[in-house]
Amino acid sequence: MSASAKPYISRLDKSFRDDYSRSFQLTIQLSLDGFSFVIYSPEKEKYVGTEAYQFTNIDDEIRLTAALDQVIMNNRWIAYPFQSVTVLIDHTHNALVPSPLYEEKEKGTYLAFSQQYRDNSRIMADHLVNAAAYNIYYLSNPLIEKIKDLWANARIAHYTSALIESLMIQHKNKQVDDALFVHVRRKVFDLVVIRDEKLFFFNSFRYNTKEDFIYFLLFTMEQLRMNPEIARVFMLGMIDKSSECYEIAWKYIRDISFIDPVKAFGFSYVLDELPQHFNYVLYNAIRCEL
Repeated sequence: MSASAKPYISRLDKSFRDDYSRSFQLTIQLSLDGFSFVIYSPEKEKYVGTEAYQFTNIDDEIRLTAALDQVIMNNRWIAYPFQSVTVLIDHTHNALVPSPLYEEKEKGTYLAFSQQYRDNSRIMADHLVNAAAYNIYYLSNPLIEKIKDLWANARIAHYTSALIESLMIQHKNKQVDDALFVHVRRKVFDLVVIRDEKLFFFNSFRYNTKEDFIYFLLFTMEQLRMNPEIARVFMLGMIDKSSECYEIAWKYIRDISFIDPVKAFGFSYVLDELPQHFNYVLYNAIRCEL
């Protein structure tokens, strides 16, 4: 197990002071391969910082809690009291159910259709108001205990819940037919289609190579009858024009662009060098009712 005590990305505006952490809002992404966060100033109505840490050789949530402890031990201010804390759990042990079909007592049954049972975990459900769906997922008991120990007021949700709701909010009252949103994570990417202001399609795919990536992307487009010569594809997440996945997608899809920045809040100059679509989900999570 390895967790770097130093972030590989660190951009903090001079207006942020850790001894005044109660004046700021913290949004966290937590996965087996890393830990990152953004800091928002309600007073200035802008984001004032971000940091990202990398984990290696971590394959379960118990080791993840130990890695998180290691980071916090060397950066204690991260666990200071903030005005609000949102923790987004980034894994693929989840399933989406339309609201009309959802019954609280049956959430374990729904999850069992697509996910293997996970020991020492509880079953959670995020209500996606704008998508008219529930995102059901496993949440490790040791992990939730660690999160509550570090941030007692933390709101916990699944990472893809924030992704879907963010896209639904941003594109409300907008014509986005024949548009596919491709959100890239490490070794996983998510596909979202919105039609008639409703969530039409969502799925996540694991990939190891660029060939895996383009196969799942083109296969999905074929199944949805989306013509690569006509359909608009918007990229977001950990991808840029130098990425292998972007380059191969460009060969097969005519209309590709990165998602437009959200104009609901501002950004400190220290974040100018980081493309906004990298942290799209983290930036937009505070707009979601999860």
